[in-house]
Amino acid sequence: MLLRQYINVPRLGEIMNLKELTVILIIPIVYLGVCGCFEIVPKSFYDNFSSYNVGDKAPFGEWKVKEGGFKIEAILSEDKKTLNKVAVPINNGIIYIDKNYTDFKFIVDIKRLEESDSPKIYFRLINNANAGYYIDIEGFDRGYVLYKFNGTKVEKLAESYDAAPAGTDFYRYEVVAKDNKIIFLAGGQKYIEYTDNNTPILKGGIGIGGGRAYYDNVRVEPIE
Repeated sequence: MLLRQYINVPRLGEIMNLKELTVILIIPIVYLGVCGCFEIVPKSFYDNFSSYNVGDKAPFGEWKVKEGGFKIEAILSEDKKTLNKVAVPINNGIIYIDKNYTDFKFIVDIKRLEESDSPKIYFRLINNANAGYYIDIEGFDRGYVLYKFNGTKVEKLAESYDAAPAGTDFYRYEVVAKDNKIIFLAGGQKYIEYTDNNTPILKGGIGIGGGRAYYDNVRVEPIE
């Protein structure tokens, strides 16, 4: 009697209430997962292609192929002292990371093979990269153009007739996407700022390719 007096032994009704509470807590979580209402924000992403072998062809790592092909090559660093692995399109190929980034900074280093080349930067890609936005880095440093596309439909949204003097050197390009505003920078200088008020795409993956160039140091950083 004394032992039972000091030990809190749960009654049957209390056990049932605990089970009911567990069910009540689990059902909404399962529902959120099934309906897609609950979504985990993707973490930051970085790839300098050093973990792959020279000659590897996409898909590799987290990269998927949208069209054409991509391969890993080794080229001399800018100081010509070491070999550096980079990603190169095959037949103007495009590869992409299939994640739902909403607000983010997307940074990539690009080096044209020839001054006439026009590589591209893709972002907020959806539907297996069949829709989204891209920046066209025009050849001969003529400028930059922001496009929105859906399948074969392509719409020019904004452009800059000024451009950084990249030539055939590695240059750092950056896209900042927050809500429906898009900012494009080259070498830290802003060249395009555009607000898409016509059914904007507010989340999606990122991609590279669409023109002859070396790509390196691809980075995506979510922003608040």
